[in-house]
Amino acid sequence: VTGLAGGLVSSTAVTLGFARQSRERAHEPPAALAVGLLLAWAIMFARVGVAVALVHRPLLATLLVPLCAMGATVLAVALFFVWRAPRASGAGRTPEVHLKNPFRLLASIRFALLFAVVLLVVELVRRNTSASGLYPLAALAGTTDVDAITLSMAELARSGGPADVAAGAIVTAALSNTLVKCGLVVALGSPALRGRVAVATALVLASGAAAIALA
Repeated sequence: VTGLAGGLVSSTAVTLGFARQSRERAHEPPAALAVGLLLAWAIMFARVGVAVALVHRPLLATLLVPLCAMGATVLAVALFFVWRAPRASGAGRTPEVHLKNPFRLLASIRFALLFAVVLLVVELVRRNTSASGLYPLAALAGTTDVDAITLSMAELARSGGPADVAAGAIVTAALSNTLVKCGLVVALGSPALRGRVAVATALVLASGAAAIALA
């Protein structure tokens, strides 16, 4: 439940919080923490789809296969961990994740500024380089936030830009964000959590790449 709710705000915050808890509270079952953060990742993929549908619904048709492939992969791995996890006795403490209200004025202003900067950089790249130059930009933007680049690419497609490039850039940002979150777990998490998340990340990357290749 914490993972699902936290994913609506920030899957990165959930990943960071659970990674730290896996070391600070060794009694926490690593499978439960892995499932929680993977559910937050699944919500992130769904959130990307909703954002695209709100800005430029036709683009969602191009994105549907890779987003569903990556989201379904995450859910399948989470279900596997649930199935394999030993049944714990007694009630443990609820995992703690420090989330900030996304509707606070300061948070909204920061996001608006980030969105404006990303829009400006996207337009500069589009005018001065080939469309493929948007992919490195998307990968870089995805290391910190996937929402701003998603909205920017959807806006680009709505204004007549290439839909396939916009969709590819959004998937690139999502994969980049997934790699960063895996890196947080590798750097901060317990060995048991690291192994589970590394497997999940490899499968998500493979499914996303395969979906793009077959599209």
